[in-house]
This record gives sequence, C-alpha cells and structure tokens, in this order.
Amino acid sequence: MAQGNFRLAHASSISIAAALMAAPAMAQDAPADDSGIEEIVVTAQKREQSLQDVPMSISAVGADTLRDAGATGIAGVAALVPSLSLVANNQPLAQSYRIRGLGTDPNIPTFEPSVALFIDGVYMPRSGIGVDDLVDLERVEVLKGPQSTLHGKNATAGVISVVSKRPSDSFEGSIEGTLSWIEGGRTPLAYRIAGSLSGPISDRVRARVTGVYYDAGASFRNLTSAEQANEMKRYALRGQIEFDLSDSITFNLTGARSEVLDSNGTNPDWTRGVSPEPSYLLDNNPILNARFGVTACPDNNPTNRIICTTDPNRSNSSSDMVSGTLTADLGLATLTSITAWSQYESELLATDIDQVALPLITFRDTQAGESFSQELRLVSPTGGTVEWLLGGYYLDTKFERGDRGQTEMFEIQPAAALFPLAPGILPAQVVYGQPGDKGFQDSRASSKYFALFGQATYSLSDLFSLTAGLRWQTETKKASINNRATFTPNPNLPVGHPLAGINILTASLVPAATFPAGVPINGKLPDIKDDNFTWNVTANITPNDDALIYASYARGSKSGGYNIGFGSAVPALRGFGAETVDHWELGGKFDLADRRARLALSLFRSDYNDYQNAGFVGLQYLVNNADKVRVTGIEAEGTFRLADGLTMNLGGAYIDSEFKSYTGGACWFGRTPDSNPTPTGVFTSCDLSGSQLPLAPKWRMTGALQYEHQLSVGELYARTDLNWQSKANVNSASLDPRHVQKAFALVNARMGVRFENGLDLSFWASNLFNKTIVQQSGVLSFFGTTSGYQNYLGAPRQVGVTARFGF
Repeated sequence: MAQGNFRLAHASSISIAAALMAAPAMAQDAPADDSGIEEIVVTAQKREQSLQDVPMSISAVGADTLRDAGATGIAGVAALVPSLSLVANNQPLAQSYRIRGLGTDPNIPTFEPSVALFIDGVYMPRSGIGVDDLVDLERVEVLKGPQSTLHGKNATAGVISVVSKRPSDSFEGSIEGTLSWIEGGRTPLAYRIAGSLSGPISDRVRARVTGVYYDAGASFRNLTSAEQANEMKRYALRGQIEFDLSDSITFNLTGARSEVLDSNGTNPDWTRGVSPEPSYLLDNNPILNARFGVTACPDNNPTNRIICTTDPNRSNSSSDMVSGTLTADLGLATLTSITAWSQYESELLATDIDQVALPLITFRDTQAGESFSQELRLVSPTGGTVEWLLGGYYLDTKFERGDRGQTEMFEIQPAAALFPLAPGILPAQVVYGQPGDKGFQDSRASSKYFALFGQATYSLSDLFSLTAGLRWQTETKKASINNRATFTPNPNLPVGHPLAGINILTASLVPAATFPAGVPINGKLPDIKDDNFTWNVTANITPNDDALIYASYARGSKSGGYNIGFGSAVPALRGFGAETVDHWELGGKFDLADRRARLALSLFRSDYNDYQNAGFVGLQYLVNNADKVRVTGIEAEGTFRLADGLTMNLGGAYIDSEFKSYTGGACWFGRTPDSNPTPTGVFTSCDLSGSQLPLAPKWRMTGALQYEHQLSVGELYARTDLNWQSKANVNSASLDPRHVQKAFALVNARMGVRFENGLDLSFWASNLFNKTIVQQSGVLSFFGTTSGYQNYLGAPRQVGVTARFGF
C-alpha cells in the first residue's frame, strides 16, 4: 500500500475517534424530547409480536442498527449480541455459530449444528451458506436456549433467524459503495458494492431484487511464493416476486444465489515449533530444503499474518435456494406454507496441506449438499384469550464428500519418499509415500426428518398467562463410506515385504488393529432411527404494560450421526449418539422512564446429556458424546435514550459452561491418555471432566453509543461499538492449555452525514486499535507435534469510507 494510503487510513481512524469523544459533549446542549425507544416486531413464536411481549430471551437487531454499526455478516451481528459468537477456519463454508458457549466444530460437515440458521423461514443445513453479506434486511433475531419445539432439529443451543425486506408497494431502491484498507501482513484494498430495487409491477404483483459483490486483496504476506494469502471475492444475488392471489392470499417466490469465487481465501498463521522437535517435522531440514529449493521460513510468529507456503489454500463454493411462501388469512387462523429447495457445492485445494513448504502431499476436499423442506402451519389471531398454532414439517437432506471417488482427495508428492512415516514405530524405510500415490473418498449421508408440533397460550387474566408446546419428531439417517488408495510398493523394501504397501494413505485407511494386513473400513453403515418428543412450558406475569416476568422449562434434542471422513476409524468410533437438553430460565423485560430505557434480564441453566463434541484423532476429526455438560449463566441487555439524539446500548453475559463428565475427550499432543482403557489396560482418551468448554469465555460484554444531530444539510451521526470478552481456550479439539486466547476488547467506530437528498456518506474503522485475536487453534495439519500449531485469526483493522444513496 502506498504511504499516502497509510496516512489516509490512520487519519480517518483518528478523526472518527475524536468525533466520538466529542459526541457526548455535543449531546449535553441538545434538548431532550419525549420519544421512547422504537418497538421491534419479531416472529420468534411463528407469529408477529412485539419483542417486549415474547416470554423468552431474544436479541433482535433491526435494519437501522445493522446499517449504523456496519454489520454486513453474522460476525457483525455477533459483535452486537453478548451471547453470540462465530467460529470459522479453513474455508468460507466452514463456519459455525455458538450461543451461550454452545456450538459445533465447523471442520466436520456431517456434525450438524447446535444453532439452527433460518433465512426467511427456510432452514439452512450448513451454517456458512449465504450469510457473509447481509444486505437489504428487515432484522436478525437471535433466540437463546433450546428452541426444538417450534424450530425443530439442530436448535439445542438456539436459533438465528435472518429476515429479508419484502417487496414494497411503492418504488424504492438503494446503491451502496465501500472502499477500505485492511491492515494485515500486507495492506490490501477492499471494495464492496451493494444495491436493491423494489416496487410494484401491477396492482397485485410486486418485486424486489438485491445484489452485493465484495473483493478484498490478500491480507497475509507469503515469504516463500509470489502467491499471497487470504484474499476474498464473493457475490450474492436475491430476487423476490410477490403475488396477491386474492384479498386474503399472498404468495412470495424467492430465488437466491451466492458464490465464493476461486481465491486464496482462508489460510492460518502458524508456528513450526522449536527444538527439541525432530527435524523431520520442521522446515529446517537442510538436505531436503536444498534438494527442493526451499528456504527455511524466517518467520515463526503465529499471529502476525506472515507465513511461508509454496501455495496458499484455495477455495470456492456456491449455494442456491428457491422458496415459495403462501400466506392465507382464513379468518379463524392464518395458513402459512413454506416450500424450499437448496443446494451447495464447495472445493478446497491445499497443495501444501502439511505446511512444511516441501512437496509432500496435495489435499482436495469437495463437498456437496442438497435439501428439500416443507412446512405447513395454522396460527390463530393474536390477542385472544387462547392463542394457538399447529404445524407439520418435512426435511430431506443429502450430502456427499469426495466427488463420489472420481477425483483424488490426496496425492503424494516427490518429497514424501524421503520422509519416514513413523520413526520409532515403523522402520525408517517406511516412508510417507511414493510420488503419485492417491487417496480417494466417496462418503455419503442422507436424512429424512418429519415432525408435528403445536403450541398454545392461555391468558387466565390480564396479569397471568401460561404457554405450553409439544413436538413429535422422527428422523432416519443413512451413511456409507467407500474410501480407497492407489499406491506404488515401497522400493526401499523387498518385494512381498508386509510393510511394502504402507504409506500415509493406506495407514490412515486401515485400522491399527489389523495393520498391515487389514482392509479399509468401507460400506454402508447401520441406519440411525430417532423418534422423540420435545416440549416447553412457560408462565409469565405482566404486572403492567411496561413489564413482563417469565419462568420457563424446555426439553430439546438433536439426533445422532456418523463420522464419515477419510480415515481409519473403526465402526465403533464412526457413530455418535443423540443429544438431549433440559433448560430452565427465569427472565424479565422492562420499559422504564417513559419508555426511554429498555432492559431485558435472564437467569438460566441448561443440562445436556450425551453432548456431542469433536476431537482430532488419528489425522481426522471425530465426534463423540460427553456424558454431561452444564451451562449456567445470567444475561442483561439494555437500550437507553440518554438525551435527544444520544442512545446507548449495553449488554453483558456471565456464562459458565462445563464438562461435568467427559472421559472420552481427545488428548492434546504431548498429553498422555488417562481414561477409557482397553481390555489390555491401555488408556485411549483423556478425561476432560471439570473443564470449561472450548471457545466459551465466561464473561462477554457489548456496548454502543450513538449520537445524531440535525444539520442544515441533513443529519450528522457518530457511533462507537465495544465488544469485550474474557479468556477462552480456542483449541476445540482437545483443550490444549497452550491455546488460551487472553481477554480482549474490540472497538468499531463510524461517523457520517445523511444528506436530505438521500446520500449517506460515512467514514469508519473496524477493530480500531488493531487487536490480534485467535479465533481457533489446532495442530499442524498432518504433523501432530508438541509445539507446532496453527491459528485462525480474527479480522485486523479495516478503515474505509461508505457512500449510500437511497431513493
């Protein structure tokens, strides 16, 4: 980046900070008015209700707040909601969300989420689909705690519901452009263009079209190759057409496509380890380096976004969705039908997956999924003595990994023939592999899910109401594995030697118990059939129009599944059981000071039985069950109108999430297994009982201060957002004590003017003080070492300008 651009970026940061510090002083001179806090309407209970009237813990972020805070993805929403966080790693599709410290690891595509994502009422089977660019939205709702009764499978930790703006009755639109600089190991330029157009086609037909394109240069500096790392190119398109079939029947047809274009999108920073690591695990082997023209990496800092790789990871993905929503007012009830189809494809190419800069092994991961869903529900009018809803839901999903075995997942490269596979365990002649050896994966999974559900609220009086809901659900899952390898017999061993056909591929396919004469674990796995009931009961008191107090109990569940990745796991390790949760919550919502202050409080406890958790075992991630997990905590969120034009938001959460009993945990490299012995007395896993869950800080706080002041040409506004959290272990696989992210605070800031002609011009900075945080840590991909590890880092400082014109 040119020096002038550096000066512009830092000058913008300073000017924003100065304006925000001045905002409270300006507010002191502004006269107060009598306007209260704007009401937010949500659909958390499958009907439109005021946020303050819903007896559950919900955070709702409206369109204006998303715009003012510059939140263009779920990561931006997480910065505003104290109990929500996002985890992302090796490709854009590998994202997962955590609510109150609970969630799943994004590395395992068949590890279904604990936080269910819905876009306009349509369940999305993969969390990373189509949510990196949120544009033209009405709101985002975050429902905390188990939501299995109304929202079905994979909602044992909560729900994220994204609601788009519907086609409008009058002509309107917007165009937005953003130019920014990212301060990483390099300082690339990024730009984003977004727009929408909506209006009537005829008296009974309306349409809305939305699009966004984002392009960011590489923010990691690669010292080994001219190919730089961590760039991003993506787009998303969405179109809606809405028909009034009669005065009481409306049909909305929606189509959406999003795509991450082929780019060096998500690479970790890493440390290679230090002595006394065996030299063959490092990149300081002078003989091999000289032979293949590789120089040992001079940088070993895992947080500075400077790396050494012969070829950064490349990824691409696409997703498509079509949905039809029919709404009919039948008088006694409203009928809603949502029919949806979606599909996604992704590919990750890593020619340096081993991360030692030598030509060892190429990794290509292809994934594809498809789903069809149908929901029907009847909802009674709001406001009666009895409010009720009845519904049914069907979901059919399919997943494939490995391109049905047509494209190699692994291919051995020339340096592998010079690397011993397992020194001290196997003879030195048994090497990593021979050039051209290939491994193929053909893993498939499918699920058919059906449910009937209902909920009713009985208002015994204006003071007291009782709500109860019940869901019966049944799910059948099928899975199969057909993994294979082609290889050249090891020329260092005599023909017919029992170890001549052993390399990294065959070793990872064959269980150690039958090694070396065994065969891969392939074929159809037994079906999983899960039938159960979930339910909830809530009692709430409304002492006046400005207060709501509630107490609730909910039972949630998530069905079991299979680990069908490339690896040697035996059938006993391939399956994992269903998860259940019992959840208690006491909460209240209050409007105070003539509705110039709004406060929500909740106290909760969740007990999980057979909690599904992931660990890194034998070159692959595997899911198993922790016997018991307990989550207890308290949350508070408030909005305060301090003066005319000056608003403050505060949120805080204390959440203690603990493995109460978990003897089957993965062991971090260097820790000796201490539990679950085999019949011979050999321990196979580690006891993690009493440990805090990974990626789960005990304390998290958010805060925002927004100031608005009327000018002769329009409105001046300034906003700052703070997100602070306490320390947390970011190694989701094994809770390695060396991978603790210390407490940190992130600050975002924005200042702009909304002109009367519709132009909105703002200057902004995210991560204003350029804090480096680690989102997730793990071992180096194929070499489990006692000191080498990789970090997936949070976004660095980004400074930019945004111009938006609405009409």
